Parts: sequence; C-alpha cells; structure tokens
Amino acid sequence: MTGRGLVEKEEKRQYGVVYLFVVGILLACSVWAIWQDSFSRHLWKHYKTDFYRAAIAKYDQELVDEAARLAEVPEYVALTEKLAAAEESVSSGEGRRRIDELEAQLVDLEVEQLEADLSLRIVKGEIEEAWYWYEHALQGGHSTTEEKARLEELQGRRGSYEQRFEDAKVAVAAANAEIDSIRASVTSIEEELRPYHKEREALELRLDSVSFELFGGRVPHVPVIEQTVLKHYERNNFENWVDRVDRCQNCHVAIDRAGFEDFENPHKTHPDRAYYLGNHEVRKFGCTPCHGGQGPSINSLDLAHGNVKFWEDPLLDTDDRVQGKCLNCHNSVQGLEGAEIAARGEWLFQEMGCHGCHLMSGMESLPKSGPSLERIAAKTPPEWLVSWIEDPRSFRPRTRMPHFFLERDEAESIAGYLIDASLDRSVAWLEEHPEPDGINSGDPKLVETGRELTRSLGCLGCHGFEADEFASQVADEKDTAPNLSRIAEKTSGRWIYHWIRDPRAYSEHARMPSLRLAEDEAAAITSYLLTLRQQETADADADLRERLAAGGSSDDGTRLIRKYGCFGCHVIPGMEAESRISVELSGFANKHLEEMYFGNRLDIPKSWEDWTVNKVLTPRTYETERIEQVMPQFGFSEEDAWAITVFLGGMSDHPVSPAYVPDPARPELLRAGRQLVARYNCQGCHSFDGRDGAIRRFYEDDIEDAPPILMGEGSKLQGEWFFDFLMKPVRLRPWLDVRMPSFGLTPEESTTIVDYFAALEGLDLGPVVVAGADSAGPEIPPVHVPLPDGVYDCYACHVETPKGPAEGQYAVSTEGLPRDAMSAWVAEHLGIEDDASADTADKSAVIREYLGAGGQ
Repeated sequence: MTGRGLVEKEEKRQYGVVYLFVVGILLACSVWAIWQDSFSRHLWKHYKTDFYRAAIAKYDQELVDEAARLAEVPEYVALTEKLAAAEESVSSGEGRRRIDELEAQLVDLEVEQLEADLSLRIVKGEIEEAWYWYEHALQGGHSTTEEKARLEELQGRRGSYEQRFEDAKVAVAAANAEIDSIRASVTSIEEELRPYHKEREALELRLDSVSFELFGGRVPHVPVIEQTVLKHYERNNFENWVDRVDRCQNCHVAIDRAGFEDFENPHKTHPDRAYYLGNHEVRKFGCTPCHGGQGPSINSLDLAHGNVKFWEDPLLDTDDRVQGKCLNCHNSVQGLEGAEIAARGEWLFQEMGCHGCHLMSGMESLPKSGPSLERIAAKTPPEWLVSWIEDPRSFRPRTRMPHFFLERDEAESIAGYLIDASLDRSVAWLEEHPEPDGINSGDPKLVETGRELTRSLGCLGCHGFEADEFASQVADEKDTAPNLSRIAEKTSGRWIYHWIRDPRAYSEHARMPSLRLAEDEAAAITSYLLTLRQQETADADADLRERLAAGGSSDDGTRLIRKYGCFGCHVIPGMEAESRISVELSGFANKHLEEMYFGNRLDIPKSWEDWTVNKVLTPRTYETERIEQVMPQFGFSEEDAWAITVFLGGMSDHPVSPAYVPDPARPELLRAGRQLVARYNCQGCHSFDGRDGAIRRFYEDDIEDAPPILMGEGSKLQGEWFFDFLMKPVRLRPWLDVRMPSFGLTPEESTTIVDYFAALEGLDLGPVVVAGADSAGPEIPPVHVPLPDGVYDCYACHVETPKGPAEGQYAVSTEGLPRDAMSAWVAEHLGIEDDASADTADKSAVIREYLGAGGQ
C-alpha cells in the first residue's frame, strides 16, 4: 500500500466512539466534582442549608402567628377596615377620576419643567460664551456694540426661561400637593398602623436574610463561606504575632441570632447571648479564643473541634472548662459573671497558698499564706509543735495546713530547726511581754464575760470557738482562720493575751487585726480561751526536749524544710532567701500530655483534665519507687479540685494582643483590692462584691446588729475620708457591739482598698489626697432647717454640726458622704420617683436644702 493510501485510510477512520467516551468521562468527572464541592465534601454547606430551611419555616410560621395575633387586636382591625374604606374612596369615584386627571397633567407639567430647565441651562452656556467675546473685543480695542447687544438679548431670554422654569415647578408641586391631599386619609391611617407592623417587618427582614423570593415561594440562600480574622491575636512558640481565623459560624449559623434557643446544635443560639456576645462581639473576638477548637477547619467535626492528635487546643466543654479561657484576656476572673468555677479555683489557688511553691502570673508578690514562725518557740510547747508538723488534721480537722506524710523523726527534725532558729527572737519577745495580771480561767464570771466578748466584738467573723463552729471557709472543710476549740492545748495564756492585744508586736506579717482591747477585755477573753480544750495538755517530754535542745536534728531539719518548701507559706528565720521549690504554672494550660507523668497509674484516663484533677486531689498518686513526689495532701473536695483544674486551664503562655484585652486599669484595681480584702477576710463581717458577710449567719434573729453592708460603698464615700477611716478606724455606730478592728494597713494598702471599692462601682477616684493636720477646711456653720410634720428626724441619729453630736444623739456624722449620694438616698427612701405627691416633694426639697446648705 502506497503512503497516499495509508493517509486516505486514516482520514476515513471514525473516532466518534472515542470522542463520546472521553466526553462521558469528562461529564462524569464534572458532575462528581460539583457533587463533592456542593453536597458531599463540605459538611458546613449541609448545616447552613438545613438551618436556612428551618429558619424559613420558623419565620413563615411566626408571620402567620403575627397575623393571627393582629387579627385579635380590636384597634388594629378597626384601622385596617378604615384603611380599606379610605383606599376604596381614593381608587374609585370622583377621587380616582381627579387623581387620574392630575397624574395626566403631571406628566405634561414635568416635561415642561424639564424643557424649561434644559433651555435655561443652554442659555446660561451661551451667556458665558457672549461674555467671553464681549471681554475679548473690549481688551482688543474693538467695537463692542454687537457683542453687548448679543449679551443683553441672551440675558433677557434667561429671565424668561427662569420664569418659565419656576412656573412649571410650582405647577408640578401644586399637582403633587393635590394628589397627596386626596390620598392624605390613606397616608394618615398607614402611619397609625405602622407600630402594629413593626414586628411583621422585622420578621420579613429576617426572612430575607436567609432566603429570597422566587415564583411566589421562598428559596434558601446559596451557602457562602464566612470567616472572622483576628489580626495579630497571639504570639506563637517563636514569639511572633500571628492571626487567628475562625469559620465556626458556617456550621453554627444561628449562634448570634435570637430566637433559636430551643434548636439543637449546631443550629442553636448562644446561651445568654445578650451577655456573652453583647460583651464579646463575634466579628471581633471569634469563637475559638473562648471555646478552643481548630477554627479554619469546616469539613469534619473532629477536625473543627480539634479532637485530633497533636492539636493543642481542642474544643472545651461549655459548662466548666471554658471558664478558664476567660483568663486569656482578663487578668482575673474574680467577680466575673459566668466564670464562677474558674473564680473559685483562682481564689483557692491564692488562699490555700499554692503560690508559695508555684510561681503564678499576677500572684508573684502575694504575702505568705501561713503564719510567721519567727518566734514560734515563744508560742507553742515542743511536744505540740512536733505533733502538729507530723499530722495537722489530727489536731484541727479543717486546717488549711496540708499533710506532708512525715515520719515522727522527720517532724522532730523540722521542729528542732524551727525552735533553734526562732529561739533568740522568742526569748526577746517574752522578756518584753511578761505574764499579765487578771487572767483566771477558773473564774466562771470572768470566763463568761470573755465568751460574750468573743461573740459580740466580731471574732466570729473569722474564728469558730466550738468544735463544729465556723463562720467563713476558704474551701470545703477548710476554715479561713483557725478554729479555737482546742487553743488551750496549743499555747499559753501569756501568749494569747499579748497576741490579741497587739498581733503585729508578735509578727509584723500577722493577718490578725487589733480590736483595740482594753486590759480587762483582753484578760477576760484570754480566760475564756484557756477553757477551750478537748483534752488535758500533755506533760513535758523530757527526752524529746533533750533531743531538740541538743541540736542534732538541725541539719536534717534544714534539709527537710528545703525539700518540702515550708518557707513558701511561712516566714522562717534563715530561709528568707529561698526560692519556690516547684514548677511555674503560669503556662500550665499549654502543658502537653506527653509531659505529664502518670507513673504506674493505668486506671487514670490519659487526659490533661484527669491528670490535673488527680494531682490536686491526691498529689502523690503518680509516685513510684523510682520517682519521688513531695507535694502535700491538702484534702480538697472533688468540687474544689475541679475548680482549681478549671482555673489552671486558663493559664496560657501565649499572650493575647492588647487589642483584645479590656482596659487593664479597672481590672487591675479590682484584682489588687480583692487580694487584699481576702487576706484580711473583710467578707468575714461585711457584705460586698456579691457575697454576704459570713458573720451574718449569727445575727439571723437581730440582723440590724450585724456589721454594716458595704454594697455600693464606693459610690457613697469620699476617697479621702475612707482612706483616713481605714488608717485609723473610729466607732461610727454606738448601738453596735461588733467592733471595726485596726488592721495596721500601710498607706498603699488603704489606697488599694479605697480604689477597689470605687472600681466595684465603675469609678476611678484618681490619687487619694490625704489631708494634713493643718489643712482642715473652713468651719461649716450649723444649719438646722425645720422639717415638716411626718419627715424622719435625721438629727435623732446624725451629727448636726462638725463639732460633735448634740446631747443624746449618736455620733454618726455624714462627713465624707458626697452630696449626690446623700441626695440619691433621700430620693430613694422618700419614694420621690414613685410618689410624686406635693407633700413628698416638699419634704425632699427641705432635706435637699439642708444638705446643700452645708449640713454635715
């Protein structure tokens, strides 16, 4: 076969079947790709479309319900009937004929207006041209007669066109005004109906947000990917600022839409949406900063929720663990609504002294949580000290002191060091504080006097005096201050007397305040406390004392104290420069599971939460024969252990950009203030910051005798007065037996408390100006405005002048109270806003006149 024949044969060959086969494969691949992209592969599209359909059904039904509701409103029904009648009169008869006539005229009038406007524009252009030629001839020295005549002729035409345009505009306005007047009845009724249609219009807008109308029906919107980009949100492991992308809203479409609270996830409205999303706008904060998860992922639940290996931030439960995330942006969660469990954990970490062994951001400078041991040899006998160190709970079951599981010889070694190290200071203190007079625990009358004093002065705000008695607790079964039911077994009357009179003389670090007790009061209380015992004091152990005196255990004591970190909670002579013995927990939330040692515990699930909870509950649970662990047993309840776990879950070492952090000034004032009032247990007596004073439970029969409530105090008191009062408390309410103690606050501490109470009310007082002794203002003259009959006699309780109370009056001066606070109080208690009667208004005016005139 020739070459030409081969070519002819190839040209005649048919490839239709191959072509059809290739086209079929291409079509199948295209259909498969479209199916995968639109339906099969993208899970978020299913969720979004399903939500749109559910929302359409919901809004359609709500429109039907709204129409049915309006049909039951007589006023609305009457207005719709009136509107129908008005529209009928406008759309038929003489009204309709006149409107049609006016609309026809309006068409001609609007054309005339447009033509006049166009002619006017043209002549204005020609005038500009004529001016050019006139000025050109004038400047060239030529005759301007022709140009001037042309200019005058054009200006005349402009005048006629302007008049024509104005006439046309007036005619159009008149026609429209007449049409509006004919339709005025309809318009006025429609305005009356507008408030009734407000909800329907809102529903129609919501319906339009999820669908569009097509051929009389509603079609869901085509799903479109949405995302929130948090610019420069956090630092990564390489200390670079990185963005965070969230696409959670593509599945959780209704998360920021009201009305879907009863739907199932992911089509559910965010719980307490107004509070959470009102303060954390989704488009700014996204979702993963609070909830965790892998924000960019949208095609798999496990991927999106971060439930995959090596993802460091999986989705947290929405009940508890998520609360810890608040600490990403907030420096403290104390008092933060919705973070009560995390706040409980933060409180426990602070008050149980965890910061003594573990460095924690924001708690670096907190004082030690335990008592100072600088003069312990003057306080307790060696026998008691050894037993206490060996097993604190056998003596005081609700003590905050943890159990270290020490052997007897180890306890003796530690006690030996403490006695030896504190001996010189203890002897010096005893020499300065001799045996007091007037103490007699065998005198029933004196003992009863002391008992009454402890129950009336306010001691119950911190201490319990019976075995099962307590006021405030720092944790479940953990007393804020020691229970004193066995105090006589622990120490001597000499120590008790001088301690309750001046705690700071024994220890400058003491949290115990001074109640400014007189000698006879202190003697009576001491006599009562010496009767509080459950067993007789053990006889002196000569062998033990000999061993301790020999000092042979001091080296072992030094080693054990350093091993267990006793100086983390206590001031111990010779150990002042020691550092914390355990790991820093400021970034504990980022601790990888691979870093958590489970020892031989195969029964504990391998998770961050289970490791942490068990570590808090039973700290040495992961100890093995090879790996020793020294963390003591605090005896936390399961609830408290979980609260600490939630708090630690917020301790991240990835700082968040300041753009996402609230203004730090007020939160810092609140945190510093809360730490200070917690140290001195102010809420043992007073109610404030959302918590009731613990002592109030003892005043249920006569609550007026309880310490005053301090709710809103920051908006009532002047900062300078409050500062002076904290520095040197005085008796303000003579009818109360409970006594405001002196805490020996430094000026900085008093300022912190003043700022804290102001910050609770959202105020910033600025620097507190302390008045000097010679800086008193001018004397305010006494003002006594006569009060109408029926007005409370304010002078029965309050001082009338700055010089002091009149005879028979209580010394409850209103000095330091801002005028606006007093005025608001008067208005509230006289019912000014609720009772606008002339009599009430007159009474208020008189009192306000008194306050404004300088009454104190």
